[in-house]
Amino acid sequence: MSLQPKTYEVILGDLNRLEKENQMLKQTCDDTTSKHTNLIHTLQFTQFSIDTISETIVWIDADGNFVFVNDAACKNYGYTKEELLSMKMFQVDPLFSVERWNEHWQEILDRKSFTIETINQRKDGTSVPIEVTVNLVEYDGKQYNCAIIRDITERKLSEDKLKQSAIRLAELNATKDKFFSIIAHDLRGPLGTQREFTKILSENDSHFSETERVQYLKMLEESSDLVYSLLENLLDWSRSQSGNITFQPISILFYDLVQRVVGLLNLSANKKKVIISNQIPKGLEIFADLLMIETVVRNLISNAIKFSYSNHEVTIGISNESQTTSPVFYVKDQGVGMEKEQLNNLFRLDKKISTPGTGQESGTGLGLILCKEFLEKHNGSVWVQSEPNKGSTFFFQLGQTNIS
Repeated sequence: MSLQPKTYEVILGDLNRLEKENQMLKQTCDDTTSKHTNLIHTLQFTQFSIDTISETIVWIDADGNFVFVNDAACKNYGYTKEELLSMKMFQVDPLFSVERWNEHWQEILDRKSFTIETINQRKDGTSVPIEVTVNLVEYDGKQYNCAIIRDITERKLSEDKLKQSAIRLAELNATKDKFFSIIAHDLRGPLGTQREFTKILSENDSHFSETERVQYLKMLEESSDLVYSLLENLLDWSRSQSGNITFQPISILFYDLVQRVVGLLNLSANKKKVIISNQIPKGLEIFADLLMIETVVRNLISNAIKFSYSNHEVTIGISNESQTTSPVFYVKDQGVGMEKEQLNNLFRLDKKISTPGTGQESGTGLGLILCKEFLEKHNGSVWVQSEPNKGSTFFFQLGQTNIS
């Protein structure tokens, strides 16, 4: 190694070389710093983006532990990040157990990405329907479920509304079919009978004996009674369906109302030698819509007469007179009774349940539908107990009844 002093030119060359190397090092350092700054900025931007979106994003490991949660997860669940990161997903999803999670994790490994619906529970105990998009992610040699979670409460409400609309549409179609059935058959039949008998009586009156004339007139009378009753129910029902009946409850002496209805039905009861017994206490007041409750009583007693045998009794009474609960009323007959299938379909508009009476009286089943609808407007209900050949008892209760 030479120890001779360097010349000026050599020293100047070394300085230039060192300066270039220094510039290169400085440039490399600046580039590294810039890349580092850009990387930090990118990471911050990514974190900001993940934390500011409204959808919950969580990473869950193979054991069901939360290993990452964004701000939306904390907001939606009501926990802090520290709390969530110390929890397992089973603690927020009541539908998952350890066993189900293990099956779910295997599905994640098999399918990689898919969507499920489940329920999550917030810290305050509120349950929320959610949709989860599952994504299998591998990072640093480990596997995770990167789950994107959406609150689907509004969608579920819309689905429920859609279902209710479909049910209502089906009911309206059943209503339409029932209406046309009544018009086409049940109303046309008795009106046609009236027309024929009137024509026969008009053209051949002089040829009939008194007995035949009375017989034909009796048939006309029965046909007229049926048409009148049917039209009454049809009008009440159509007004109810169109919302043209206003619910106007008032205080009513129930015994007097029943007596008035019994007077209207005595003619048909007398024809069958059926006795109507009004056992309602005379001082009993109810709070109800007069038109509606009279329609209920008229239909129930009329049905009881229709299905009673001759020389039997129809009773309308009260099962309880408690001062703390609404009284339960009943209309009881000793007639043909009903089979279980008839009972199950009795108050359904989409099922035509009309059995001829003991005197072969016809009907539509519409009266009982009216009873149910009118009682429901009182927050009340109607039900029946019956056995074949042992008679039927119809019970009804008003939700807004007062006893004086």
